[in-house]
Amino acid sequence: EVDCNGNQIPDSCDIADGTATDNNGNGVPDICEETLFRRGDVNTDGLFNIADAVAVLDFLFTGGTISCDDSADSNDDGTVNIADGISVLGTLFNGGAPMPAPGSNNCGPDPTDDTLECDSYNSC
Repeated sequence: EVDCNGNQIPDSCDIADGTATDNNGNGVPDICEETLFRRGDVNTDGLFNIADAVAVLDFLFTGGTISCDDSADSNDDGTVNIADGISVLGTLFNGGAPMPAPGSNNCGPDPTDDTLECDSYNSC
């Protein structure tokens, strides 16, 4: 039996007893699956626009929330900070570099090993 989270209990048992969720019903605990996202789509509406820069700034300075840290890490440096808002604005309005993989137009997993998580992203 597969034990993707390494807790010495088969995944099917974790799902059956409610210890793990399997929202898509594929038999793999949700915690073991990478969430697909679009880099730079901070507000997770499926679009890449100025509202995403505003969402980063709202998160950083007024207590706003984001559901996918990886999408907010627009420059893919492993942290969410002011540089991410600047990166979004630069790409949108100043001919800046496109968003790092998976990009702002493509859904994909985070190819970078960092401590950021993507708890929820529903636009892929």
